[in-house]
Amino acid sequence: MQQTVVTIDPSVCHAKLKSDKTLCGLAYFDDQQSQKGIVSESLEYFRLMTFFKNYNYEGPSDILLIYLWVVAAHMIKTIENDQDQQAAAKKLDEIAREAVPTRSGDKKNFLGGLLKETPGETDKIQGYLKGLKDILAKEIIAKFFKDGKRTFDAKFWTGIAKRKFMGLSYTGL
Repeated sequence: MQQTVVTIDPSVCHAKLKSDKTLCGLAYFDDQQSQKGIVSESLEYFRLMTFFKNYNYEGPSDILLIYLWVVAAHMIKTIENDQDQQAAAKKLDEIAREAVPTRSGDKKNFLGGLLKETPGETDKIQGYLKGLKDILAKEIIAKFFKDGKRTFDAKFWTGIAKRKFMGLSYTGL
C-alpha cells in the first residue's frame, strides 16, 4: 500500500481578515464584529499552527494572530482539567483581565520586538488586547462546554495546546 505524505505550507494560514489601522504594530479592529472575526480566525488555524516552529508573518494581522495563538494555548492549558464550566470561565476571565506587557524589553512580553512601543498608546493597546482576550475566553469556553458539561472536543484541544507555537509561551504578568 502506497502512503501519501501531505505537507502543509504555513503561508496558507496568514490572516484573511486585514485592517488598515494598526496599534503598536498590531492590526487594530475597532468594531466588535471584526474583533470576533479575528478571534474566530485565530481558533480556526490554532490546531494547525501549533505544528510549526517557524512562521513568516506578513503584516500586523499576522502578528495579532501570533498573540492570540499563544494566549489561546495558555488559556486551554489553564482549564484542561476543569470539569465545571463556571470554574473554567472564572479562570479564563482572570487571564483576560491581566495586564498585557507592552514594552519590548519586558521579559514577560513574549512578542518581544514584534510589539512596537508607541508613546501614548499604552492604555489603548492594553484595553484592546484585554478585549480580545475576553472574546477569546468566551470562544474557548463555548468549545469546551455544552450545556454546562465538558465536550469530547476538549481533550483534543488540550492535547494540541501542549505544543508550543514558534517556541513561544505565555508568561502572564
